[in-house]
Amino acid sequence: MAKDNINPPFANGFWIWDDNINGLAFISRDVKEVTPGLPLVGAGAQPAKKDGTIRFKDTIDNLGMAQFRRLYQRRIKPNEPQIVTIQDIKDVALFTADRHDLTPEFVEFMHTRRMDEFLRTLIVYFQFYFQVWDNLMLRREEAKRKLRQPIVTVLENIVRDNLADLRSMVARNYGYILMGVEDTFKYYHMGNRNNVSLSDKDRHLHECLLSIAAKIIWIALLRKNFTLIEIELNRMFRTEIFNIMSRLRQSAFHTNAEENRVLLGKAYKQERKLKHRSPAVQELIFDNHSYKMLAIGQLRVEPVEERIAYLEAAYTAPEEILFDIQLGVGILGLSKDYLNPILMPKEGMGKRIHIPPFKMPEMKTAP
Repeated sequence: MAKDNINPPFANGFWIWDDNINGLAFISRDVKEVTPGLPLVGAGAQPAKKDGTIRFKDTIDNLGMAQFRRLYQRRIKPNEPQIVTIQDIKDVALFTADRHDLTPEFVEFMHTRRMDEFLRTLIVYFQFYFQVWDNLMLRREEAKRKLRQPIVTVLENIVRDNLADLRSMVARNYGYILMGVEDTFKYYHMGNRNNVSLSDKDRHLHECLLSIAAKIIWIALLRKNFTLIEIELNRMFRTEIFNIMSRLRQSAFHTNAEENRVLLGKAYKQERKLKHRSPAVQELIFDNHSYKMLAIGQLRVEPVEERIAYLEAAYTAPEEILFDIQLGVGILGLSKDYLNPILMPKEGMGKRIHIPPFKMPEMKTAP
C-alpha cells in the first residue's frame, strides 16, 4: 500500500496552553506561524475594535520571546553591526499588537521608506520634548522660591523655537504621507480609480498609525512617559477640538501659560472649528522655518551650517554611527548586548545604558 505523502497539519510545531482562550494553541515553526483557526500566544480571540485603535499585550513571557526570536526578529548577517534599527522597533511594536486589530495593508504601510522617515522624526522630536518638559518642571519648582528674571523669557524663546523646528520636520514628513508621495501613494485617501476620498479607510489608517506610533516612540525612548507621548501625539495630529487626551492633560499634566508658550510654539492658532488644521500642519503654514532644514534628506543646500549638519545627521545618518558621534535618537544605534529580544534592558544593564542628550546648535543665521 502506497504511503500518504500529505503532511499532517500539526507536523512542524508544538502545543502550548493559552490562558486567554483557556485551551491548547498550536505554535507552528513554519513561516505562516499558526495553523488556521488557532490564535497566537497571548493574542486572544477578541473582535477588532471599531474605533481603529490598536490593543497591545502588556507583558511577553519567555515562550512569547522565543516565538519572537524564531519568527519575527530581524535576521542579522555576520558582517552587519549588532545594533538596534528602526525596523527592530517596528517589529517589536507589531508583535505586541493584537493581531485582530491589524490588517495586511497596514503592516505593509508601516514598512514603507517614508514611514521610517516619519517615525525617526517623531523619535527625535520626543527625545527633545522630554528634555524640555523635565526642565520646565524643574523651573516650576524654582519659581516657587525665586523671582522670574527677564533672561528666562529669552532662554525660553530659544527652546520654543528649537522645539518648533523639530515639530516642523515631523509635519514635513507627515505631509509626505498625507499626499501619498512615492511608496505611500498606495495608501493615499484618494488613490483609487474613481478619485474619491475613502474616508472610512483613511480614518482607520490614521487611528492605527497614532496607536502604533505612540508604542514605537515609547520603545525607542526606553519605555518612559507613555501617557505624555500619547497626549502630545494626539495634540499634534488631532487638534485640541478632537483630542481625546486633552482632558487627561488638563488634569494629570496641567501646564501654565508660560509653559504652554514654550510647548505649543508661536505657530499654534485657534481656527474655525470646521477648518481647523492640526498643530503639526500649522507649524509649516504659520511659522517661518529654515528652508535649508526643511530640505534635509531631499536636497543639500550649501553652505551647510553647524545646526543643519547636526539635524541632518539626526535624521539621515546610518543608525550604526549615531552613538559614535554622540547623537541621541532614542535607542537607535544602541548595541543589542544591552537589550533582550523585545528591546527591554537586560537585568543589570538599565543603568549602563546612556542615550546622549539632544543638543541643538545655536541658530546663527536667520531662516
